[in-house]
Amino acid sequence: MIDATLVSGFLGAGKTTWLAEHLRRHEDGVDLVVVNDFADQGVDDALLREAAWEAGARVEPIVGGCLCCDRDGALRRVLHAEIGRRHRGDAARDGRVVVETSGLAEPHRITRMLADDPVLRTNLSLRSLVVVVDGLGGRRLLRHRHGVRDQVAVADRVVLSRADLARHGELEELAATVRRLNATAELVASTLGTERPVTPADPAVADVFDDDGTVAEPDVRSCRVDLAEGTSWAEYALWLDTMCRAHPDRLLRSKGIVPTRDGRLLVQSMGGDVATPVPAPPGVDTGMVFVLDRIDPDALVRSLRTHVPSAGA
Repeated sequence: MIDATLVSGFLGAGKTTWLAEHLRRHEDGVDLVVVNDFADQGVDDALLREAAWEAGARVEPIVGGCLCCDRDGALRRVLHAEIGRRHRGDAARDGRVVVETSGLAEPHRITRMLADDPVLRTNLSLRSLVVVVDGLGGRRLLRHRHGVRDQVAVADRVVLSRADLARHGELEELAATVRRLNATAELVASTLGTERPVTPADPAVADVFDDDGTVAEPDVRSCRVDLAEGTSWAEYALWLDTMCRAHPDRLLRSKGIVPTRDGRLLVQSMGGDVATPVPAPPGVDTGMVFVLDRIDPDALVRSLRTHVPSAGA
């Protein structure tokens, strides 16, 4: 029987960062890490390869859609192949599989697929559903995005990421919001994989949960933009910060490599926040992936080319 862990969470919650450190610190015996990216060009699988290698695991990317719907067949094929390896004696029988979903996935649909498939139901046991919630912006997301609340509601374990950056009491108030949605899940706060318990506290302002149906229907799409070598970091940083502040609920996520004059930088944004850039790891193609809701990808590209001329034609 294969033990499986499903890692979910909204776009930019910190799933890949948490999983990489968790693999390094805790997960010996993992044979396979399946990484799903909504965009056609994946980034997270390259970011996880070093940590997976240290854990003795292979990485299998599935890109171009969510595992819960249009890419569920790809997940089924990957897991069937892993079961076949074990039956042939090509892998240890007591190994584990970790599946990281895209930020838009509905984990309950994946668990239903695992239960409905007779081969997977017989050979794979879902031991834990981990949901990562951004420790800084998570409470706002839980209030205003029904899909994020659905992820938390089905979790066995909820990890509040970026604990080191949260204000005093912020994590405890977020934990209280999580507890309202899920009365039984284990709650921990995480700083780069180092975890500690967190006790829910009564928030200063009571939670009011909005219904996604009160806003325009989502129209989520992704696009990839290749940037020229020597792209000005000052130009790109100013443009990205302006776009994120102007469209925090529409420019859902960006991630990828900016090839600046001073070296390749890994740059990520989530909603209105832009993460501090870090040197890019090897093995990641130059280019940025954007996940957009009700923004025309062509309009975004035109804006980028206009305001970041060093990025090239």
